[in-house]
Amino acid sequence: MFRTFYLPLNVASTSGYGLFRTSALLPKMKNSILFLLLLGGYSAWAQLPTSSFAVSSACPASARNPSQLYQVLQDGSLQTVGTVRINGGNNLIINGLGYNQADQSVLYGMRVEQQSLGNFTTFTPQLYRINLSTALADSVRPMTAPDTPPAGELTQPTGSQSTTDVRQALNFVADSGPDGQYYIGGATFRIIFNTLFGFPLPNTARVSDARLYVGTVDLTNIAAPTWQRLNTSDPATAAVVESFRSQAEAYIRSGGSGPTPEGGIQDWVYDKATGNLVSYLGLTDQYLTISNPATAPVAVTTNVATPIPAATSGDRNVGAMFSDRFDNVYTVRAATGEIFRIDGQTGNYTGRAYGAALGCTRGDAVSFRDALPLPVTLVRFGAAATTAGVRLDWLTASEQKVGYFEVERSATGTSWQPAGRVTAGNRPGGQSYSVLDAKPLVGQSYYRLAMHDEDGRVAYSSVQPVSRAGDFAVQVYPNPAREQVQVLLPTAELPATLELRNTRGQLVRQLRTDAGSNPAQLRTAGLPGGVYFLRVRQAGYSKTSRLMIVAP
Repeated sequence: MFRTFYLPLNVASTSGYGLFRTSALLPKMKNSILFLLLLGGYSAWAQLPTSSFAVSSACPASARNPSQLYQVLQDGSLQTVGTVRINGGNNLIINGLGYNQADQSVLYGMRVEQQSLGNFTTFTPQLYRINLSTALADSVRPMTAPDTPPAGELTQPTGSQSTTDVRQALNFVADSGPDGQYYIGGATFRIIFNTLFGFPLPNTARVSDARLYVGTVDLTNIAAPTWQRLNTSDPATAAVVESFRSQAEAYIRSGGSGPTPEGGIQDWVYDKATGNLVSYLGLTDQYLTISNPATAPVAVTTNVATPIPAATSGDRNVGAMFSDRFDNVYTVRAATGEIFRIDGQTGNYTGRAYGAALGCTRGDAVSFRDALPLPVTLVRFGAAATTAGVRLDWLTASEQKVGYFEVERSATGTSWQPAGRVTAGNRPGGQSYSVLDAKPLVGQSYYRLAMHDEDGRVAYSSVQPVSRAGDFAVQVYPNPAREQVQVLLPTAELPATLELRNTRGQLVRQLRTDAGSNPAQLRTAGLPGGVYFLRVRQAGYSKTSRLMIVAP
């Protein structure tokens, strides 16, 4: 069922001694995590499908290297964004990635933490929000495990036997729908031991009552997962669960000296066309489909008629999966990082492979809804502040039936406005383009490239942050003023604060504007005539202007 035997997260024991006494259950950590954000064109050559992002940890896994956030260019080369780390705190290793279509400036992921007998009963995956521009991560909340089933539904011990009930939220099985619904995997099972003088004997362990769950979390209003038990009555799916159960039992009985459980669900991906969760089972070349994942999940497993190519390394496990808007699903070989495109409905290999550009990539992947391959191959898109404004440059390798390119700008990374348009050249060999935004925003802003084809379809490049001090331009009129004054802000996309003080420094008027309010109107009626000072603050900048008020 899972690539490695995972250490239980939350345990209830009937033996009185808590955990069974063995160090055999320390897991093999996934040694890197991939995040692919499909936001551009498509190439028929052995390249990554689009401009992407990657989160990966350097091998070996035992070194506990932190995740690095990269921008992945279409040729597979990596451009470093930074080490994934808590704001003002420690570095992180991240897995189980998800996203919210409404906010393409961040991704979400669960922390991968080395489990041990010391945190055996207390470890719960923590969800983080990761900024794609800075790699800084903010803790959101713990992802609590599904509840232990009622005792009456579980296998009962006999005589002097003891039981350990295990429940887990899996920090490596997760993906999102475009509406921000985050789907994570969960499991519960019971371990029954014979005892000697009250102590459980690992070599007598029997694993029973293995159950799988689908948890849902709304990334726009994040709360604890809502868990639904996965129906695994389908015979082929039941065989997958039984295979894991028997392997886990043998592993525990061996005291950790036997083979680690292999195969089964190592990741799943949300299919945007059907609303199903799908998983390619690399060890057995099977395809598992979960329908109605949020309400009444049911799993069906089928054999893949055209499996992905055999692994040269001998490790056939899949370490990551992601999808695009054409219902293609991509799987990443755990041992080598090779990327294969498969059919989203059947799991059949389509004949498209993308090499091992990402190297050692056990981990996870996810893509935004607008991951739409277009007849334009975008090589790069960049934004840079200049004395004249912000220069936007991009390069294509091929174009076919492309209508036009539009540069879009945002102060927040969520609400976008056009900043320039260029007609596509549609040259088979591609070409370079350049646009100047002569009226950029002051402070931090974001740019992306919208690629419109002749059929009306649109895809987007990766988001490029730009920081520009510039001139914090504020216009105040009329000056002198009587009843009120109009204040034209540097940008309407961000809130602002206006403070009016007299010559003694006393605050006599204050106004806080919402985003979209421009110009702002400040009432001056009722104030004595004379000289005042108007201070405007927005986006971390401020400017003070001299204002004359004329009494009626």
